[in-house]
Amino acid sequence: MNPKAESFRKYLDTKGLRAFQSEEIPDDEFQTVVFRSFADIHGARLPVAVILDTSIYGIIRFLVAPKAVQEETQEELLAFINGYNKKYKSFKYYLDDEGNLVLDTCLLYKDDAVDGDMIYTMFDVILHHLNESYPKLMKIIWD
Repeated sequence: MNPKAESFRKYLDTKGLRAFQSEEIPDDEFQTVVFRSFADIHGARLPVAVILDTSIYGIIRFLVAPKAVQEETQEELLAFINGYNKKYKSFKYYLDDEGNLVLDTCLLYKDDAVDGDMIYTMFDVILHHLNESYPKLMKIIWD
């Protein structure tokens, strides 16, 4: 396990947090480790990942809506998430290659130590945002 992932694992163990399952990506040049969990938002279980590797970056990733792109609502959805992207500095929405709606937060680390408290602070910020925005997003996607 790479040093950042070990640091986060120790943080989780120290705090007694058992919500994450870790997975080392085999044969990855950056020794990537993905910590997976779920967030409950308005009755939906959204997959969440903390991705830590040997680069200076760490990522918190939420899968907000699978297969979110519909031809008739794509333009409205893109305009809506672009508005959020302009408004919020700490995280960004995008549509991945499969049309899933994803929300990412990028964290920078200058050494091998991970600030677990900062990761959980960002979770709180994102969860608060999603609790407000999720119904609006789903209305666009489902209509």
